[in-house]
Amino acid sequence: MIQILLWSDSGDWIETDQVDVLKKAVAEKTHRCWVDVCDPSAEDIHLLEELFGLHPLTLRSIQDRVDDPKIDIHDNYVFLVLHRIFYDFKLEHCELREFEVCFSDRFLITTHTEQMARTFALARQKIVEHKRECIHHGTSYLLFRILNICIRDYNPAIQEWQDALDEIEHNVLKNVKNNILERILEFKKLVAHMRKKLIPEREVLRELYESRSFPFIPPAMRPYFKVLVDNMNGVFLDLEGLRDHASSVFEVYSTMLSHEINFVMQRLTIAATIFLPLTFIVGIYGMNFDYFPELHWKGFYFVVWGFMIALTAIMLWFFRKRKWL
Repeated sequence: MIQILLWSDSGDWIETDQVDVLKKAVAEKTHRCWVDVCDPSAEDIHLLEELFGLHPLTLRSIQDRVDDPKIDIHDNYVFLVLHRIFYDFKLEHCELREFEVCFSDRFLITTHTEQMARTFALARQKIVEHKRECIHHGTSYLLFRILNICIRDYNPAIQEWQDALDEIEHNVLKNVKNNILERILEFKKLVAHMRKKLIPEREVLRELYESRSFPFIPPAMRPYFKVLVDNMNGVFLDLEGLRDHASSVFEVYSTMLSHEINFVMQRLTIAATIFLPLTFIVGIYGMNFDYFPELHWKGFYFVVWGFMIALTAIMLWFFRKRKWL
């Protein structure tokens, strides 16, 4: 499916999906254009090659999956491969949703799968709302809008992860233990995966901003691409905050778990301490001696029981006084 935006320096604006209209505008060079192709077919690829003279390597990259972001500079356009990154909690895996961009001062071409259709539909809406800037700055402004929306799409997900982590922290403080450790480790793994995958994406944005001789991006657009770099750095800061928060929750959980273990060990130690002298006494009087004077004392059995009960009571009083109980 192809969506087409055409605009001229005089302010003429056309939104269409008719390829014939695009062919006429390109042939007569009356309009700049944005051609957005969702799930490009072989026919779509041939059309792009015919109208814009794309390099065979570019066409191959559009058709095949490219796991690493990249920038290729050709004579009449620049080719970008970028990704939106989604984390699947069930699979514990970062999913790369790839999209490609070809842009020059006359045209902007984007190709992507159906999974990215919502993002590009939102980009078209934003661009229509800012027609004046688009007409004034050209295709580089469209590129800025598309990339900025892709970056801002991380914010709702990060906020959702933050809310989930707050819930985990609340459960830890309430001493709820169901799958707490597993969920904390999931978040730590999430941050590690996302940071690893986003670093090369940020480097592409940084190169777009920092390369002063970069073709088809006028100097007036440099501040806009600085915004892209700053927004991506903001995503990294949010991920760092998630990592630190997950670490602090893990420390609280570990502290509470250690406290519970210490509490149990304390109770076991007290029980062992109480029964130790009793076991000693019973052990002594349970030995088989023929000449054991105490065996002939009347009532001594009850004296021993009284002594053991008194000894137990004294130890319990002592432990409670020291606040060990």
